[in-house]
Amino acid sequence: MAASSSKERQRRYRERQKAGRRILRLEINVVEVAAVLERLGFLNPLNADDDEAVRRALDTLIRALPRTRR
Repeated sequence: MAASSSKERQRRYRERQKAGRRILRLEINVVEVAAVLERLGFLNPLNADDDEAVRRALDTLIRALPRTRR
């Protein structure tokens, strides 16, 4: 079973690499980030204590950044 999951992780890693994507670990102040995400409309205030909701909102914000105009 471990070999299979190891192969799957390697496959996903290579797919991300080809697509120019990376996984980064960041230490953040979740209260401050959640407040910014709420103000920008990426996070429902009722979900501010939900780490997965904050992660998804931050991911959505980051994906939207290249589409913004200067």
